[in-house]
Amino acid sequence: MGYTRARTVKLTWADGEFEGLEIRARRSSVETFFQLAPIIDGGIDTSTPEGRAEFLELLREFGKYLVSWNLHDEDDRPVPCTPDEFVALDPRFVREVLDQWAEALVGVSAPLDGSSPGGDPSLEASLPMEALSPSLAS
Repeated sequence: MGYTRARTVKLTWADGEFEGLEIRARRSSVETFFQLAPIIDGGIDTSTPEGRAEFLELLREFGKYLVSWNLHDEDDRPVPCTPDEFVALDPRFVREVLDQWAEALVGVSAPLDGSSPGGDPSLEASLPMEALSPSLAS
């Protein structure tokens, strides 16, 4: 009997702002993952209209990989799990879903925040970097 790979991954949040959220999402091929990578790693310049259009197009494409979720609106009505509904959600939610999906597929974790304790400063960082004065002739 052979190994059968699950076609979906289950994304869950046990605590924090998204506690209780559960999403089922399809896996992607390596090719598709790399096509979607710019929305995961921030590789699109969204300061231009073209960049924003490309970003939204890729978000909608990613939305096609969402199979189901237990998301409800403020009136406790289920939010349909569609690409258009995904794009209509707030940026923090969208970022969280993208990060969790990438982590579930390939173990790519979200970037560390700036407060990560990195230990003591390296000795190299404390070396003076200005040019030394010229030596005097004897």
